[in-house]
Amino acid sequence: MNDEKIYHVVGLMSGSSLDGLDIAYCTFQKKNEVWNYTIEQAETFEYTNDWQQKLIALPHSSALEFIEANTNIAKLWSGMIKDFIAKNKLINIDFIASHGHTIFHQPLKNYSTQIGNGATMAALTKLPVVCDFRSTDVALNGQGAPLVPIGDILLFNKYDAFLNLGGISNITIIDENKISAFDISPCNQWLNKIAQSVGKQFDENGEMAEAGNCNQQLFDKLNSFSFY
Repeated sequence: MNDEKIYHVVGLMSGSSLDGLDIAYCTFQKKNEVWNYTIEQAETFEYTNDWQQKLIALPHSSALEFIEANTNIAKLWSGMIKDFIAKNKLINIDFIASHGHTIFHQPLKNYSTQIGNGATMAALTKLPVVCDFRSTDVALNGQGAPLVPIGDILLFNKYDAFLNLGGISNITIIDENKISAFDISPCNQWLNKIAQSVGKQFDENGEMAEAGNCNQQLFDKLNSFSFY
């Protein structure tokens, strides 16, 4: 029996680098228990400086400001989604998958909170929204990030390890069908902060890093931590 399923999905990601909302229109196809995917369209919608400052300040804001931001950023994203759909003339969309923007992340205390109200986006875009990806994993004593070790296996099964360099770097390792996934270290959060200290938003093409030298003393200090 030829078991074939096709899904057309708009995926959203807002990372701790605070550069904007990444939107991707992807097709996922499952045929005879094998998954394949295609990234049809993708674009980053930049945040205004005002929104960047709001997101930076939000962990220290009031509960009322937090709830308002949860709704207001969903409204902002909904407008970006509709612009993306119109620009690319997308018609066939099964659902929106939204990671949300992480504000609080303390998996050792069993919580991780992402803003971007899914009901608001569903109401404004008139499309189903799948969200809140982390909560179950954190409730089961996982780290909640990385989110996609199962996706790594299903979509990239020719490889044994997968490294994600986001605001924080994380890794998925597959050993005889056993999956291990965990955060490694800060990544673009620190790199962007260094670039911004000299007036750049980020280190484009890694030019600053390429021109630098290794600080052996700092390198040795980092390697002295048992985790590394």
